[in-house]
Amino acid sequence: MAKHRLSSAGGRGSWSHGLIVTLRGVAVAGAFVMCVLAGAKLMSLTDSSAAGHPASLRGAKHARLGRQAGGGHATSVRGAAKHADRTATPKPSNSPAPTSTPTPSTSLTAVSGKEITAVGDSVMVAATPALNQALPGIYIDAQVGRQFSTGLDVISSLKAQGLLRSIVVVGLGTNGTVTSDEISELYAEIGPTRRLVLVNTYEDRSWEQEVNSTLGGAASAHPSSTVLADWYDTIAHQTSLLWPDGIHPQPAGGVVYAKMLKTALEKVAGLSG
Repeated sequence: MAKHRLSSAGGRGSWSHGLIVTLRGVAVAGAFVMCVLAGAKLMSLTDSSAAGHPASLRGAKHARLGRQAGGGHATSVRGAAKHADRTATPKPSNSPAPTSTPTPSTSLTAVSGKEITAVGDSVMVAATPALNQALPGIYIDAQVGRQFSTGLDVISSLKAQGLLRSIVVVGLGTNGTVTSDEISELYAEIGPTRRLVLVNTYEDRSWEQEVNSTLGGAASAHPSSTVLADWYDTIAHQTSLLWPDGIHPQPAGGVVYAKMLKTALEKVAGLSG
């Protein structure tokens, strides 16, 4: 009986020992399962983290692109600055720079007909229509057959009447000689403040060269106040513009006379004396 109880006790001890072993195994298995589950979760989290990382990289890449875009903008700014530089300081053109028109050494000053008193003979009579056209307001006292001496009387009379203007034109010499004394009297009449234009003559007469020499000499002796209007040289190669007498200008010749005189007037008006 006692032996039987010992066996039973021994059996219970063995069962208890087995149960403990079993429980330990279950615990180990459970721990293993937990480890497996934890590992799986960890792997899942790792995968999830790994899945988010490329997005972050893409975001970072986008950010870098943004910076590159910013860099591109900086390049654009540099390009704009370069463009501004080109705008501010253009490159030299291959085409030649325009040259300025040279200024004539002798400046001509426009003159109004209202500043002019003209005294002459029949040549000036023939040119009067053209003179009025070219120089509106000009005062003309011209007469057929007038001598230089008679012209001096006319100038004196006009001066006394207040009709002798700032520029005096004298076209005399067709009908006779001109002396140095008459030239001196002429300068005395017009005074030191007026300008003078002397018109020489063209006619096939014995005094032609003498008259022209005297008038040319007077102009040369008074360069600050006097200009010679050279009718002789102007018409010598255009004699077809004269009437058959070879002295008086036709209407077209009158236009040439007026143009010549206008050029001389502009020169005398521009004198500094």
